[in-house]
Amino acid sequence: MKNWIANTKLNALLDDDSHNLDYVQVRRVLIEYCEKHQETYPFEILDKPLAYLGQHKKSETNHEMAHAELSIAAAEYCFSLNEIAETLLELIDAEHLTLEQVKNIINHIFEAYSCNESPEEFIEREVAYLCEKLPFIITG
Repeated sequence: MKNWIANTKLNALLDDDSHNLDYVQVRRVLIEYCEKHQETYPFEILDKPLAYLGQHKKSETNHEMAHAELSIAAAEYCFSLNEIAETLLELIDAEHLTLEQVKNIINHIFEAYSCNESPEEFIEREVAYLCEKLPFIITG
C-alpha cells in the first residue's frame, strides 16, 4: 500500500515528539473518519460494524458479528470497500493503538479515497481535516 501521508503536514504532526497522542481519542476520531467516508461512499455491509464501534457498551456477540461482517467485506471485489473494512477490523481488534497503527489506518482510508478521487482532489482536503481534528487529542 502506498504511504499517502508521507511528506505531509499530518505525518509531521503525528511524528512530533514534543507531544503525546491520546490514543483513546485518536481511536474515536478514526472511527468518525471512517463514518465520514461511509457518508460519502456508502457500503451497506459497513453500517452494523460502524454502529458497533460507535457504542459505548460493547457485547461479545456484537463484536463477533461485526468482525464477521468486516471479514466478508474485506474479501469483496471492491477495493475501496476492502480498504475501509481492513481499517475497521484493525480498530475492532486493537485494544490500544500505536502510532504505526494510526498511520496505517489513515493510509488505508486514503487508499479508499484514491479509488474514487484523484490524489489532487482528496489529499489536501483530507490532510487538512485530520490536522484540524488532531490538535484536540494531543496531550503534554
